Amino acid sequence: MLAYGCGWDGEDQLPLTLREVSLDCSREELDRLIGFLQDVRAEAAGEELDSLSHWHFRDWYPAWTEKHSDLLIWLSDQHVWTKETD
Repeated sequence: MLAYGCGWDGEDQLPLTLREVSLDCSREELDRLIGFLQDVRAEAAGEELDSLSHWHFRDWYPAWTEKHSDLLIWLSDQHVWTKETD
């Protein structure tokens, strides 16, 4: 598993590989995140996944706004992602 990230205005930039990721959230937000991940797992179950299979938290959570961070989950049956540099 690798984590990637970009800044608030980084839509047009390539994301950076992150060594450590922090989530600053409330208990309610944690429950919402867990629900999102469970739905991703359920939707992906039994499906053939390619390198472009992904889900956005912003698409899943109707109250999401641009003031919030988006979380993307990429799943692939041919998981080959590695850190680009040592």
